[in-house]
Amino acid sequence: MKKKLSVDLTVLCSRILFRSALGLSIFVLSQGCGSEKNGEMLKLRHDGKLHHIVIADNSDQIVRFAAVELKEYLEKIVGNEFRISYRSGAKGRKNIIQLEIKNDRSLKWDGFIIKKTRDKIHLLSAESRGLLYAVYCLLEEAGCSFVYPGKEEEIVPEKEEIVFTPGTFIHNPVIEHRGLTPYGLYAGSIETGRKFIDWMAKNRMNYIMVSEDRPSDADGPAHAIIWKEVGEYLLPELQKRGFIIDMSEHCMPVFFPKTLFKDHPEWWAMNDGERKILPGPYSGQMCYSNEEAVEFYASAVAEYSARHPEFRIIGTWPLDGGEYCECENCKDPETIFKAALHVAEKVREVRPDMLVEHLAYHPQSWQPPETLKIPDNMTVMWCPDPGPMDSLAHEWIRKTPEGKVYQFEYFLGDNYRYRTNVWLRPGYAAGVAYHAREMGFRGVVSLFLPIQTWWRSSFNNWFFARACWQEDLDVRATLTKYCMDYYGEQGKDIERVFNLILNDLQAEPYQDSRRGSGRDINQVRAAAGSILSTLDSILANCREEKIEVRIQRLKTYVEYFLLQCEYESIPEPGPADRERLVSYSRQHPGQNMVLMYPEYIKWRN
Repeated sequence: MKKKLSVDLTVLCSRILFRSALGLSIFVLSQGCGSEKNGEMLKLRHDGKLHHIVIADNSDQIVRFAAVELKEYLEKIVGNEFRISYRSGAKGRKNIIQLEIKNDRSLKWDGFIIKKTRDKIHLLSAESRGLLYAVYCLLEEAGCSFVYPGKEEEIVPEKEEIVFTPGTFIHNPVIEHRGLTPYGLYAGSIETGRKFIDWMAKNRMNYIMVSEDRPSDADGPAHAIIWKEVGEYLLPELQKRGFIIDMSEHCMPVFFPKTLFKDHPEWWAMNDGERKILPGPYSGQMCYSNEEAVEFYASAVAEYSARHPEFRIIGTWPLDGGEYCECENCKDPETIFKAALHVAEKVREVRPDMLVEHLAYHPQSWQPPETLKIPDNMTVMWCPDPGPMDSLAHEWIRKTPEGKVYQFEYFLGDNYRYRTNVWLRPGYAAGVAYHAREMGFRGVVSLFLPIQTWWRSSFNNWFFARACWQEDLDVRATLTKYCMDYYGEQGKDIERVFNLILNDLQAEPYQDSRRGSGRDINQVRAAAGSILSTLDSILANCREEKIEVRIQRLKTYVEYFLLQCEYESIPEPGPADRERLVSYSRQHPGQNMVLMYPEYIKWRN
C-alpha cells in the first residue's frame, strides 16, 4: 500500500502559482535536443511548392482526421498547399511530414515523439490519438493557440514561413486519462457540444463523461446531460478524436425507472419507515439490498451495454441528493458496492471489454470492500474532497486491478458549488493535477457546469489540461503565455489585471458569507473598483475589435463577481437582492459569456 498522502490544495496552488520561472511555458514536457546551426533549420515557406503529409495506407479515422487537421491549419498559416498522401505512394518525396504508429519504449499512454530534421518532420506514437496530439503540439509550435472553444477564439497566425528547430522531442502526459463532464448537453446545444469536444481534443483531453439522461433540479438546461438527444450528432466528433466515453453520471433512473414502483414498491428505498417516492427529481433511490431489484437493474445495464459498443465505461451511479435506503439490510456499508459487483458480473457476459464504474460518493458507498474482490472489469470514481479522505482513496487504488480509480473534481468549473460564480484559479487547477498524479489516480475528470458559460470555466480547465501533461507546470509563465496569445498587444496589461484578480479580488479560497466566510465586502469593492478602472483604461487604447470583445468579457466577469459578493454579504437576502443577479444575467446573454442562466441563478440563490 502506498504511503498516505494528504495534500492541502490551497497551499499547493499558491506554491505552484508563485514558483520561480524555471520550467517550460509550452504546453507539454519536452525532452531532447536540437541543432540551431545556420542552414539546419526546417522551414515551411509560402513558396508555391507542394508539401506532403504522409500516413500509412491502413490508417484509421483518427489518423486520417489528424492529417486533415494538420493540412488545414498549415495552409491557413503559411498559405502553401499541403497534400495528404499514403506511404506506399510517397517514396522519394522531400519536404514531407510523416505520421506513423510505432511502439517506442520512451512513450507511455498516448504520448508522442516529434523528430525534426532540416527536410522532414516525423510524428510517432503508439496510439492513433497520440498522433492527433502530436499534430496539435506541432501547430502550437507554429504559433497556434487553442484557449477557448470555437474557431473564432483560436489564435492562428498568418506568416511567410514557419521555422522549426531540428531535434527529437518526447512528449508524455503525467496522467493517463484527462477529462471533463459537460453539463448542458441537450437538443439545443449540439453546436456548442461540437465546439467543446474540439477544444478538449486540442488541449489533449481524452475522456468525457456523459449520461443517457439525467434528472434536473433546476429550470433550464444547466443540469442536463441528455445523450439520447445529442449522441447521434456528437458521437462521430468523439470517435474521430479517439475519446474514451464514460456513460454514467447519476444515471440510475435510465435503468431503474420510477414507473416500477407501482408493481414493486419493495424495490425502493425505505425512509422514515416507509417505502415511497417523494416529489422531486432526486427522489426514488433503489433498495440496494433487494436481490430482485438489483437483478432487474443489472440486467438493464447489461442489455444497454450490449447495444452501445461506443461506450468504454458504464456507471452504476445512484441518484444524487441522498435519501438512501434505511432498511436493516442496507445498513451494511458494502451494500451499494455489492450491487455494482453484480452489475459487473452481468455486463461481463455480454461486454467483457466494458468497465463497470462504482461511485464512491457518500458514506454509503465510499468504503472499500473488506473481503470482496474487485474484478478486473470494474473501476471506481472517487468523489469525496481531497485531503482527509485520501487514505480511503489509496485503499481503493490498492484493491482495484491496475489501480483503475478516477478522481471527480468539482471546484474548477462547478457553478453549483459557487452559487453560479466560478472563481479563476489557475494555481488550484495545477494543484488538482498534481494531487491526482501523487495519489496515483488513473485519471481525473472535472465537472463543467454548464458548458454554455465556458468563459470562466474554460480558463481554469485550460490550466488543468496543461498540468495533466506537464510535470511541475510553471503557472506564472503559462499565464503570461495565455495573456500574450489571447490578448495580443494588450497582453502585458491584461496579465497585470489577472494578477490583481488572483491576488486581491480572489485572495481567499471560495466560501460565501452564509458558509462562514470572513471576507470583507469593502475590500472586495475596492479591489473590483480598481480592476474595472484599469480595464476601462486598457479598452480605451485597444485597437482591435476581437481583443476588445475579450477584454469586455473579463470586465463582465469582475462586475458579476462583485454583484455576487454583494449578495452574499447580506445576512438574509430577499427577492430584490436576488433579482439584481438575475437582471444582470439577462442583460449579458450569449455563448462564450461568463454568466449562468437567469433561471438557474434564481433557483440556486
